[in-house]
Amino acid sequence: MGSRFQMPMTIRCYECGNVFDVVLVDKDSHDYPCAACGKVEVFDLGAWETKAIAWNEKMITKRGGGR
Repeated sequence: MGSRFQMPMTIRCYECGNVFDVVLVDKDSHDYPCAACGKVEVFDLGAWETKAIAWNEKMITKRGGGR
């Protein structure tokens, strides 16, 4: 994700359950207020990417014969 591009993402509000779309433009943490209830949801693309890489490595290890 080294290039600069806009990435659409769907976020669910944990307060009211409303689903809304945001556009991510970088890996920094951003606050997104819910349109329905106003609660601020924080989304950090950098942290999400780190978790996805760790999960992928775990799945590769499991597939390689580990238990």
